[in-house]
Parts: sequence; structure tokens; C-alpha cells
Amino acid sequence: MKRCPRVKQFKTGKEVSIPIAEELYRVLKEAEAWKVDLYVCPKSAERYNRRDSRGKNTGNNLVNMDVLRVIRWIGLEPSVSVPGRDKKMTVYGFHSLRHSFASFCAEAGVPKAVLLSILGTDSDIADKYYTHVGEDAQQLAIKAILPDSSPNTLKERVQKVLDLLNSKPEPTQELLNQIKKLLS
Repeated sequence: MKRCPRVKQFKTGKEVSIPIAEELYRVLKEAEAWKVDLYVCPKSAERYNRRDSRGKNTGNNLVNMDVLRVIRWIGLEPSVSVPGRDKKMTVYGFHSLRHSFASFCAEAGVPKAVLLSILGTDSDIADKYYTHVGEDAQQLAIKAILPDSSPNTLKERVQKVLDLLNSKPEPTQELLNQIKKLLS
């Protein structure tokens, strides 16, 4: 059985329920023993909440830099140069997990209401910023609407040839031309 802890979204203030695997839930429950004040990971929270002399939060960057180190360690480059921009564009980062989740849900056909209930955001934001549909999903959508009448794989083409040969008692020139076209 999956657990669904409730959390309050930082930006929107919405309370959301996030389904998680039982094993992860057990680990998080064990981690509550480390809790100091409101935080399960107090040292990370301390770094995240660090402020400069003017009161500006500088700690969230420290945690993000840790995530970027892990991303580089696994062999991905987190940012790329973009012509016309002074600053590099982030491709992989902590927030990428949110974008990936929204995109995977969209490609899997998860109803938008379910996605929005987990993300704790409104539809316009999810559509505009979080959901990125991949090429494979686009191809499936096109196939669903405009089914391709010609076989694609060699196996499908050979089966079509066999079906044609079995449907006629004697091959005609027209039938041979169809077979040639299928196998070329």
C-alpha cells in the first residue's frame, strides 16, 4: 500500500497529498527521529535557510549546488550556453525532477486533475512551465489519430506479403508489384 503524506507547497501555500512507495515512507518515518524543530534533515535545512547580512536567503543556492554536483557526478552537464544570453541555461537541476514528473504523467495519460493535485499548482502553470511532451508521445498521438496503413517493421511487411500470397490462388503482375513495393 502506498502512503500519501500531506505537505504544504512553498510557493502556492496549497496543501497537497503525494503518494510515495511504502519503503520510502518507512525511511522517512525513521528519519523523523533526527528531527530538530520542524526539519527532518536539520543540517540541510540550516544551510537552505542561511541568510546574508541584509537578510537575503543565500542558502537555497548552496543546496542547489549540491544537487548540481550530483548531476555532474552521474555524467550529465547541468547547464548549456545559449547564444544571446550571458548566463547559461539550466537543463538539469533540482527543479528538473518536478518537470520530469509532470512530463511523465502527461505522456502516461494521467488526468490533468490528478497531476495538478500532486503538484499543487494551477493548470496554466503546469501547461506552460512543467509539462514537456516528448517526441515518442507525439508520434503515438499522431498514429492514434492517423493510423499508418503501411506496415513498418520487416516482420509486418513479410506478414503482409504472406497474407497477399495466401489471398490469391495465382500471383498476378499487380500482386507481384505490391509485394515488390512492400519488400523494397
